[in-house]
Amino acid sequence: MAPIRTNVSLYNRYPGKRVGSVEPFRTYYIIMEGTNTEPDYFRLLEKRLSDLKIRNNIRIVYLERTQQDRGSNSPRQLFRFLQDFRKCQNDKAAVYCMVFDRDSYKNQVNPTEGYLNFLNQNQKSKIRMIVSSPCFEVWLLLHQKNSVSDIIEPNAKPIFENARLTSSFTYISKMVRDVFGFNPKIMIPEHFLDRLPIAMSQAHLLTTDLHQMATEIGQNVSEFIAELQFDPRKLS
Repeated sequence: MAPIRTNVSLYNRYPGKRVGSVEPFRTYYIIMEGTNTEPDYFRLLEKRLSDLKIRNNIRIVYLERTQQDRGSNSPRQLFRFLQDFRKCQNDKAAVYCMVFDRDSYKNQVNPTEGYLNFLNQNQKSKIRMIVSSPCFEVWLLLHQKNSVSDIIEPNAKPIFENARLTSSFTYISKMVRDVFGFNPKIMIPEHFLDRLPIAMSQAHLLTTDLHQMATEIGQNVSEFIAELQFDPRKLS
């Protein structure tokens, strides 16, 4: 198995006897392509869930590549790492997730074909794919009110192409800096998650279909977050 460290994080069991019919305790194992933006965001998301006292009876375990494998972050490599890890676990109820960008394929001869081939080859696996198109920063842009109509749609072509502008910025990361005042490759301020309701309310305006993301701007991060925010106790 590829050397992977586990980092147990969010752990939200019900504090007392549960009432009503709820999902059993479940573990999410997550491996991410990014080493800064995505991990920073999900750490802040955890804190928000904790502050809101959401108890969804889940545990989140981050899978971290060891130093010798830090450069092994293509979707295919992440998928193989996660598959190998899954085979060693005795947890049939667990959810195994990989977070990556459609942009990972943009330097291939045929980016659309490469991305779709990866999806089609692995769509029947037990691995859940959390994808942003072109990259995770498009999800960050949704945290700005009216960002789809005011920012994303008027700039759809350069956003989808997401060219590298400098050693520090791609087109979208610079756009995030210009809109919010921070470089997402370096840090995301804690107060940024106060904007999460805005992002969730606008998420439906972009496609969440993995195959459509081959040629469209989109994300299904919102679906994953909606699942994490769901508190079955409210149905009792």
